Amino acid sequence: MRISTQLLYNNNLHSMQNGAAELGDLLQKMSNGKRIQRPSDDPIGAVQVLTVQRDQAATSQFVDNIGALSDSLDRNESYLTSMIDLQNRMRQIVTAAGNGTLSPEDREAYADELETLKDALVDLANAKDDKGNFLFAGNSTTTAPIQLDGAGDYVYRGDNKTREVQVSDSTWVTANNHGEDLFFSGGGKDIFNALDDYVEVLRDPTLSPGNPGFDGEQDAIMGSLDQALTSISAAVTTIGGRQNSLSLIETSHQDMMLFNKQLVGEVEGLDYAEAQSRYQSSLVALQVTQESFVKISQLSLFNEM
Repeated sequence: MRISTQLLYNNNLHSMQNGAAELGDLLQKMSNGKRIQRPSDDPIGAVQVLTVQRDQAATSQFVDNIGALSDSLDRNESYLTSMIDLQNRMRQIVTAAGNGTLSPEDREAYADELETLKDALVDLANAKDDKGNFLFAGNSTTTAPIQLDGAGDYVYRGDNKTREVQVSDSTWVTANNHGEDLFFSGGGKDIFNALDDYVEVLRDPTLSPGNPGFDGEQDAIMGSLDQALTSISAAVTTIGGRQNSLSLIETSHQDMMLFNKQLVGEVEGLDYAEAQSRYQSSLVALQVTQESFVKISQLSLFNEM
């Protein structure tokens, strides 16, 4: 069978193109350290890498959620702890004001301090996050939770809903504490109105310890302080538990992300020694093909004309 010069020419040209393409592919793999450049390089490995990368992206989002939630809980805890400090001082004042030896002027001075502390407590209850959302308004984050109504009484204007943040495939963590639970639960008088009523009694020079009107408000403010302190302290304890859980979950996620990273590296990582050996072999083969191509391209009968 006669083999035409054109056929030899085409075969060598095709071999040379394939050799150059193989070298280019090897150079690309060696430059980025990945043996899988396209699914056809290893269909099973490519699917495995895509699956792991999808899981990695989801886990990374969970880690981001945990970071944001942890910061938010830290902020909540800081404000709640400050509320506890204020109320502890209020308790000291109320206890001291119940001393029957105080003068009306002394009680007036305590009333001034209590009013200042109450205003500070209202400010903390209406605290906002870095985006301007009210922290203790439930899901009504654009509404100040503690407000005065038309009668001059303090009321709660938020809602009693909580927000949940997903931190793993199966775990959601509560992100907030609403003011109704913190200040207006328990059946007694809320701390804000109780303080107003008690301050009014302290300012009344006709009332003093031993008087039923004074003693009744003394008992009421102590009950409201106990109620608020119990609710807020419980919220702080709950936040601490959430933070501990988040820390454990985040550690688990980070371990899994490290494992996934190693797995992807094992599946798509390039064996440089093998790649270098293949590169040298392919380079030699291409050089031989190029030399053959030059010789075959000179076999045309037209060269003899």
